[in-house]
Amino acid sequence: MRARLPELLAVAVALAVVLLNLDAPLVDDSLFWWVPKALSVAESGPAVVLDTLPQAAAVGPTPPQWAQGLPDYAHPPLWFWYLGLWLKLPLAPHVAVHLAALPLAIALVTGTAALLRRAGGPRAAFAAAAIPLLPPIAAQLLRADTDLPLLALTPWALVALMDRRSLGFAVLAALATWCKEPGVLLAAPAAGVMLLDRRLDWAWLAPLAALGAWAGLHLALTGAGLAGAERLPESLGAWVRDLGQVLWLSCGAQGRILLWPGVAFALWRGARRRPWALLALHLGVQVLFFGTLNFLGGVERLDAHTHVRYLLPAMLSAFALGAAALPESSLAVGLLSLLQLWRPHPSGPEASLYQLDVARALRELPLPEERPLWVGSYAATQLTRPYAGLVSSPVGEVSIYGPETVPAEVVGHLVESATGEPLGRLQELELELVEEQRVRSGWARLYRVKGMRSDVAPGR
Repeated sequence: MRARLPELLAVAVALAVVLLNLDAPLVDDSLFWWVPKALSVAESGPAVVLDTLPQAAAVGPTPPQWAQGLPDYAHPPLWFWYLGLWLKLPLAPHVAVHLAALPLAIALVTGTAALLRRAGGPRAAFAAAAIPLLPPIAAQLLRADTDLPLLALTPWALVALMDRRSLGFAVLAALATWCKEPGVLLAAPAAGVMLLDRRLDWAWLAPLAALGAWAGLHLALTGAGLAGAERLPESLGAWVRDLGQVLWLSCGAQGRILLWPGVAFALWRGARRRPWALLALHLGVQVLFFGTLNFLGGVERLDAHTHVRYLLPAMLSAFALGAAALPESSLAVGLLSLLQLWRPHPSGPEASLYQLDVARALRELPLPEERPLWVGSYAATQLTRPYAGLVSSPVGEVSIYGPETVPAEVVGHLVESATGEPLGRLQELELELVEEQRVRSGWARLYRVKGMRSDVAPGR
């Protein structure tokens, strides 16, 4: 029992993060893609969902995100097959989704502890308890995105590499890839181990084979290829800038800069400690990949919240590298994370619990019985789909506003929430605040529409 104290402590922290938030609403991709797909699996079996909405989701107005059905986005199916099993439980869907995250949270922290034992010894393993407190990871434990299983499988795949267990690595890396395509990047540290050991090993091909199998299946089903990069850097200068931004968000933001002395020490001595070299290689590949394909770096927007989660495997390796070389640095990061956990982050809600706070505030907002009621697409989906965890029955007769909505057509009441759906031109309306709800950093407001503002030019 004493020998496993680091694992027990880390599991206790991870369980606290998830179990204390079992009633958290669903947001982002969980709301629009993965849980609806899982509902379809729960209803009809583990089919590859391509373009249909399950019965549980097909109520109320269709948000713009579903204008073309329920796209597959070329992502592998293993994650929503797994969620579909949990959604068969006789529980509220959002609660079942959070319970589905529990095994993955436990796998993440125990895998990190095992990784730290091999890279830094028994004392370093205690740092695994800080992992669930890092704000982007804590936020991910309360979502149902494909990044969570990838994050949970990554430390165990790296442990298998350190132990030279080729079959274990092959299975774990293939499973990770069938949850989220970037699992294929695990091939890089596997190839690195093969070069360090100066021996051929087929295991590094496993994630490549898994991705190739899914690509072939997806092509046969749809005639289309896999999801590609959002954009590539325009110049060498832009590439360097984007790499710097991705490196900062992975290893520096929200107090993770305190890991740098340990990371620097590990890089300096890494040639003598092969586990450190393996972690450094994994970190470098993640930063280079996402810095080059621009899933986050260089995006000119204030709420790049759909991309911070892509950097979690890099964040894990940076944390393990710093904690293994200098355990005191991880203690400082863990303590600072407690202060940062509930604060919004400038790179978006997925770097904190901000968007969950917004959904909670919307859940507490009293809505009028009079119609029409105008809401953004996020709120519309949460208010008309009970699986989201905001309402027990759908709110009827809601109208969805967006960038193309003409202000003069908006009458009745309007709901605004701090969740990346600004009012835009609707600020031309004269709005009377009726109610406001705040939950920590998130807020939701109900307005009565009184007409156009007098200082707005007619016909604008």
